[in-house]
Amino acid sequence: MKILSKISLLAVGFAVCASAAVDQCKPIGWATRSGRTSTAFEVTGGGNMAPITVTTLADLQKYAKDSSPRVIYIDGTLGSGWNGKSGDRVDITGSNKTIIGLRPGTELKAVVYIKNASNIILRNIVIKGPGSNADQAWDNFNIENAKNIWVDHCEFWDGQDGNADVVKGADNVTFTWCKFGYTRKSSHNLSNLIASSDDEPASVGKLNITFMFNWWVAANQRKPRCRYGNVHVINNLYTGNSSITAGTAVLGVSAGVQCHVRTEKNVFIDENDPIYNGNNTDGSGGNEVIDNIFTRCSGNTKGQGTSFTPPYDYSFALPANQVEAAVRAGAGANLNSPTECDANYVEPPPPTPDKQYQADKGTATNSFIETTNAGYHGDAYVNFDKGGSVIVPVKVDVAGEYKFEIDFANGSSEDRSLVISSAIDTATSVFEKTGAWSTWKTQEVSLMLTAGENSVKFATLDGSDGPNIDQFDVTLVKEIAPASSSSVTETSSSGTTSIRWSAVERRAHMAASVAWNVFDVNGVMVAKGFGSEVDLAGMRPGSYVVKAAGRLHKVTVK
Repeated sequence: MKILSKISLLAVGFAVCASAAVDQCKPIGWATRSGRTSTAFEVTGGGNMAPITVTTLADLQKYAKDSSPRVIYIDGTLGSGWNGKSGDRVDITGSNKTIIGLRPGTELKAVVYIKNASNIILRNIVIKGPGSNADQAWDNFNIENAKNIWVDHCEFWDGQDGNADVVKGADNVTFTWCKFGYTRKSSHNLSNLIASSDDEPASVGKLNITFMFNWWVAANQRKPRCRYGNVHVINNLYTGNSSITAGTAVLGVSAGVQCHVRTEKNVFIDENDPIYNGNNTDGSGGNEVIDNIFTRCSGNTKGQGTSFTPPYDYSFALPANQVEAAVRAGAGANLNSPTECDANYVEPPPPTPDKQYQADKGTATNSFIETTNAGYHGDAYVNFDKGGSVIVPVKVDVAGEYKFEIDFANGSSEDRSLVISSAIDTATSVFEKTGAWSTWKTQEVSLMLTAGENSVKFATLDGSDGPNIDQFDVTLVKEIAPASSSSVTETSSSGTTSIRWSAVERRAHMAASVAWNVFDVNGVMVAKGFGSEVDLAGMRPGSYVVKAAGRLHKVTVK
């Protein structure tokens, strides 16, 4: 890595750390814009008004409805609960309100509806519903025909009809550091609905919503499910729980009629159909899926159609491999005071590179080792011809997920791609235009490696040209359990084998929920499936690697 590039990366790393904390003090995303434009809107809530502390639901309702700007602190648990469409409910119909729980876990035993209001901030509040059902009932939280709303560090659990919906002409809403979840099994654990039907004229061109740094816990569907809006789903965590969702349809981020979703740098764990395209019935919606991590997921992970370019800054977004730790530590109603911002979460400093490698030291095929263009590091760089590749030996101490930081130059007029592979993993990465062949940038790619020496292959995609690549750093992100060994003495066209599964894998197999993938020595996936046996039908004799539940198993077919 060039010295200047290394300094820049460290600076970016600390900037991410600072922004992930500092930006929790102020609204971000669509809440900070006017309509579907780049025109800024300052969400201030009650601004600098002297705080009013309320200890009764009646006082909270009084100040939430009046026409004056208010900063309201909620002291203690307020409300007596609700069921169906009767019970306690807080209507926020006055604009310019800030409503904050005074302590961590401040609970409202009342639903909250924001309607016909603007410039609202809601923070540090827990709303727990009586449990979902298939009957029409109140949502825990609902925003209707309101705009410029920031909901931060709140929790929404066990909503009857839903946890937190945005409908009927609402616009410019941001949810940050919230939890949306269910604790009891039901077929109607449906979390976040954007627009209530395919025929909602008031929502055309509206419902612009950002979900960032949130955590969906064991929700069946609507994470979110949208119509009409431009919805940005970025840096969120999704975790499934089969004891709550088993036997029901489990669907993730879903774009419906005229809704365009940008699903970016999220983490999905134990989710079924984390990307669901079945609601885009007329093809007018789209879901662009960018740089997400899917762990032990089943069903669809691919996007459909197009999304949009957000008109606001989100350069402080975390890379996907940092999202799980950040959200687990920071999401929820955990602010110690109304003026606290970051819930004491501090992003760990970026790891230092384990090792550095020179691409020109590898074995090149249909590629050239060159020194023509200035700015490279070391002795030379690799220039890929069409269909070219280079294989570089990379030795690491432990098996795991590794971050590759690759110096590259692309002086062409178009972005170019490379397929980067090891024996157990493959990643495709797009290398953007750099403006000149002597201008070098750094691209990050995540790749699984086995302990010991790996043959890492960089190859052009579909016989096209590639960028020039130079030095790359290799840094351990997450260690995985050591590989176990299995041997197959014979395999016929219908052969299967049982692997020496770990206790974690065996428990997963009992629920038939574990996924396995088989890779050949070139890192190409040759088979995949679910269950307690691995199907090696029709495979040629040789060595293979089975990847399941974060562990690697070496298999020899004789």
